[in-house]
Amino acid sequence: MLDTHNSLAADPKGQFSRMLAGGLLAACVVTGAMASLTSWLPTLLAGLLAWAAGFILWLEVPKRTRVQSAILLTVGGLGLLVGFVADGSLAWRTAIAGNANLIAMLAAVSFLRLITAPSNAEPVVSAYGRRSLLATIVGVHLFGAVVNLSTVFIMARRMSDGDTLSRQQYVALVRGFGSAAFWSPFFAAMAAALTYAPGAQLSSLLAFGLPLAMIALALTYRDVNALGVQHFRGYPMNFASLWLPGLLAALILGAHWWRPALSVLGLIAALAPSVTILTLALRRQPVGRQLAHHIREGLPGMRAELVLFLAAGVMAAGLMSLVAVTGVSLPFDGFGAWQASALLTGLVGLSIVGVHPVIGVAAAAPLVAPLDPDPSLLASCFLAAWGIGVAASPLSAMNLALQGTYRLRAGDSLRWNLPFAAAMLVAAALLFLLHPGA
Repeated sequence: MLDTHNSLAADPKGQFSRMLAGGLLAACVVTGAMASLTSWLPTLLAGLLAWAAGFILWLEVPKRTRVQSAILLTVGGLGLLVGFVADGSLAWRTAIAGNANLIAMLAAVSFLRLITAPSNAEPVVSAYGRRSLLATIVGVHLFGAVVNLSTVFIMARRMSDGDTLSRQQYVALVRGFGSAAFWSPFFAAMAAALTYAPGAQLSSLLAFGLPLAMIALALTYRDVNALGVQHFRGYPMNFASLWLPGLLAALILGAHWWRPALSVLGLIAALAPSVTILTLALRRQPVGRQLAHHIREGLPGMRAELVLFLAAGVMAAGLMSLVAVTGVSLPFDGFGAWQASALLTGLVGLSIVGVHPVIGVAAAAPLVAPLDPDPSLLASCFLAAWGIGVAASPLSAMNLALQGTYRLRAGDSLRWNLPFAAAMLVAAALLFLLHPGA
């Protein structure tokens, strides 16, 4: 297989393109944070910067993602055209800037990898049994909540016997990671939920997501333990580095409590790189060199998510225009616990057949809007759909990567996780009944 990274490194034109795209995304972080927290800059500027980066990186995006994005752009474009023909208005600003703050937040969070990623260079220490299982589940959950998907691949590489993962190892990793989407402020799921359910309160989302995550982790421990863990080879976690993201989360919650009007996405976009820079300086590490490398290599590495989220923003804008001129909506009279459960089931079903969660969320939001849903309830539904779908779908990016690397079959992935998904749908439905917004 061709090593794309090395090919790009040897290609001066490719290097320059990645460096330019990384610089544009870094500028998107700064402008997105300023636009969210102040009135000094328009969000449209952050959107334009993100689109410029997406255009530069388009040819490096995997074909499957490009096809999905092209479909979303087509659907969104048609919706915008219908809206323009019907009432003469074209929501082009929404199409360009709709997901700008989401993208700025994701790019900002990626800087945390410089100070919190689980080490891939520690000496290998064999760890087996139930304690190892518990440490692995908790470790992939907490580190994944901050560092995101790379955590799974680092841990899988260390836990495997070279080219295979056992069923127990696979289940522990994918479910432990996926359940972080229920609550983590640093997860793409939270960014999407806050973007497409404006007005949602972070405290309400945590009150829903944390119990759901605890249920997911408990079910995962029970299921893996039942399969036998005497020879379970886990990951020797070092949790000491988690105090930094914990401090960052506390700062975000404190600032949001102090001034609820402050944008959570803006706070994360501003604080994540700032905490990273301060930590690197205090550790006396080469701040400039590490930041430059991350801007040149790390930020362009999010190209697939970047293009997909830009396209999803266009689709959402088009659907909003379509809903405005046609009055179409979901067949509900209101949006309470049962409607949230029905929507959740539909979104998880879409994820299982290969639809990225952000597409389902972006499509559902304008259809639910006429029902005047409680923002926190709707956002909680989106978080639950993202976490369950990522773990259960054999076609999610995480599962496809693990299947390709460790010789796992998609059918086995679905069979192993489908009962878990069903149990989590029931758990989420029960929590919806207790939700203050229901």
